[in-house]
Amino acid sequence: MKIKAYDERNKKNIELEVDSIKEAAKELKINLEEVIVVKNNELVTESAELKDNDEIKFLSVISGG
Repeated sequence: MKIKAYDERNKKNIELEVDSIKEAAKELKINLEEVIVVKNNELVTESAELKDNDEIKFLSVISGG
């Protein structure tokens, strides 16, 4: 299915033909342990199902101390 993905780290939007969030992350070379995933403006887990024309964002997790 075709989705729109945003990679905050590289500040780029891209259209992908993927079946899962894990597959999208793999194509974009994103470590899912270092980001949070937002699908259609809702926080989701990496196991959330995708549908055609979904928009997902991989947002960096920033911590400090």
